[in-house]
Amino acid sequence: MSVLRRDTAESTVIAVIEDLIQDWGLELSDGVNASTRVVADLEFASVDIIQLCVALEECYARKFGFQALLMRDGRYVSDLTVAQISQFIEARLSEPAGVSP
Repeated sequence: MSVLRRDTAESTVIAVIEDLIQDWGLELSDGVNASTRVVADLEFASVDIIQLCVALEECYARKFGFQALLMRDGRYVSDLTVAQISQFIEARLSEPAGVSP
């Protein structure tokens, strides 16, 4: 994966998150970055995670099959970082459209 694509995916994820949380009054000393955790740092509830997934799919005009990211071994993951979300999107973008499970 090229560094340019990674920076672009990460920048897009950060921009979408910042848009979602703009009115929340969170005080993040380092702002939203690759190591930001959506649950622990941003206080996302499950509905917020769904809104994030929908917003990212709308941004890219593509379905990503986020259930593959959100579930491991039949259980929901407890938290995700911006980097994990970005890497997942990068992997999906490298697949031809319509191939995502």
